[in-house]
Amino acid sequence: MKLRLESFGELRLIDLTGKPVAFPEKGLLAICYLLDRYLQDGAGSEYPRSALARFLWDSHDNPDIMANLRKTISRIQARQTELGTELLVFTATGVRIKPDAFVCDLFELAKPDGDGALEKLRRLVAVLCQDFLAVLADQSVSTRQWIAGQRDKHMAILVDALKTALPAARSREDVSLIKEAALRIFRDAPDDENIRRILLEAYESEGQLENARRLFDASRHGLESALDVGLDVQALGEVRKVFAGSQSPPSVMELPSDGGGRAPRPLPRLVLLPPGGMDAAGALPMLSGPLIEDVTIGLCALNTVSVVAPHTAARIARNADKAELILRHSISYVLDTRLTDHAGIATLFVQLIHAGGDEVIWAERFSLEKYDLISHRRDIARRIARELAGQVRRHETMRDSFEGNSAAYHSYLLGLRDVKRLSLPDIRRSRKAFREALQHSAHFAPALSGLSRTFLVEWLLTARGDSELLGLAEDYANRAIVADPSLAAGFRELGVAKLYLGDIDESVLALKLAEELGPHYADGIASYADTLVHASRPADALAKIERAISLNPLSPTDYLWTAAGANFALGHYAEALEQISAMDDRTPADRLSAACWAMLGDTKNARLYMRKVREIYPDFDVDKWLSVVPFKEQWQKEQYREALRRAGF
Repeated sequence: MKLRLESFGELRLIDLTGKPVAFPEKGLLAICYLLDRYLQDGAGSEYPRSALARFLWDSHDNPDIMANLRKTISRIQARQTELGTELLVFTATGVRIKPDAFVCDLFELAKPDGDGALEKLRRLVAVLCQDFLAVLADQSVSTRQWIAGQRDKHMAILVDALKTALPAARSREDVSLIKEAALRIFRDAPDDENIRRILLEAYESEGQLENARRLFDASRHGLESALDVGLDVQALGEVRKVFAGSQSPPSVMELPSDGGGRAPRPLPRLVLLPPGGMDAAGALPMLSGPLIEDVTIGLCALNTVSVVAPHTAARIARNADKAELILRHSISYVLDTRLTDHAGIATLFVQLIHAGGDEVIWAERFSLEKYDLISHRRDIARRIARELAGQVRRHETMRDSFEGNSAAYHSYLLGLRDVKRLSLPDIRRSRKAFREALQHSAHFAPALSGLSRTFLVEWLLTARGDSELLGLAEDYANRAIVADPSLAAGFRELGVAKLYLGDIDESVLALKLAEELGPHYADGIASYADTLVHASRPADALAKIERAISLNPLSPTDYLWTAAGANFALGHYAEALEQISAMDDRTPADRLSAACWAMLGDTKNARLYMRKVREIYPDFDVDKWLSVVPFKEQWQKEQYREALRRAGF
């Protein structure tokens, strides 16, 4: 009778009725091994007994392995006689298989491509739903290595079949098959960017983006748990950019068509800008410049980063448009340095900025007292170099997105520039740029999070309580998180959206996670501070916003706005006005200015700012506005209501 050998999942023989047939496990393993060789060579050549013994029992010198083989052969031959069939043929020196005597699931992998691409993929998915030889009682080192190699080969076959089938996928059923194949590959290769992209496309076409997010999160947490490490593994490489360098697909989905391996990526470029700031006399400027040169020289020995020469760095520092030069020279990281007076002591303030996201990822102050700098200059240089090398290495996954698609990146930078200006024309111009970035790369996570921010800022500026804007902000934030769960900006925007949707506790949790993902992400910490104001924790908010300002001393307008809001809630009205006065554009804070002046008893100034607000928003209504601005505790609403009423609203 003709038996069926199943090798995926449990290794076993099946008869015509579907019932298992007893057979020595070593014999079945030998059949799989010899069948693989047969399928490769295309001929049933004899395999030496000694080589088979070494494969099964893993020893070159142990004479027992030949005795073990003889016993196994005896059991196999006896069982074959009972079954009335011969699967393995033994000679005095060798062994060969009789492939015509049985059928095997491995034949499905070697079947000629007579079917269509989708049918072939369906057949492979059915065979490969379980791991090859998933359950074996006893394995030698050679056996384990061979099994691992076979599994890799099987996955490569499935990937090729998936790549071939993608252009033909049109119907809902086709997309479901594509997703099933991608899920199978994802199980073995959760950090494969192309597979993540295909899954994301498939889930999106089915309206199940949240399922994709949960899948990627579960994969990340599973790896972290298995390795007993936390977010550092994620930053180092487990969660890669999903759509780095991809173009919007013309069909349902597509994979890169090149057959070779991935080309080596360029090293991230780092520029160390010489110190600016304090007009100090004497040795300080003379010594702080060479200190940065020492750091540059130390970093040049590394093979993980490309350092811009000091001469070019100095020219960039002197240029009025540093951002344009940084973009032109494909610089990934900037170490900005500044001489400051901190508590009466001259210090060197350094902050490492990821140029793509304008994100501060590390900051530190170093004393520049004369004896400290002269005696410990090399120690300070080594410490800065060590920190820089570590921080750049931990942020390497960011490089995939930012350098993988220059057109998307360029549009993204334009959007990033405009979104920081809190006016409606700038916000809408920023939105257009982010949309252009997404036309080049449909799931470019930084652009998705940027788009989310434009809707949030427009909601704040218009003060109309437009729930559609908040819904769009939440949707794009979720898309950014799905596209890249390691990007703190996505969680930041989700937290802000949740805040204005009234889910204050969820907002705090999302922004807490953003801070964990980016402990030096000044913008994320600033948003966390803003949420804490609304969570009726103004003292905590003030501490957070001061931390954000310390990371980003030349603070954008919204930092100062948040600091002013925290001070207002604490009853520090003069301090709030001081923060507002430092804003480049004070217009967005006119309501808050009117409220502060009113609470200080200055009716003239309060009325002045009230009229400014009315000029821009003639239909502004206090009760309507307070009904949509969330505060966890009622006392904050009443404080704001009283202040605005006193101001004349």
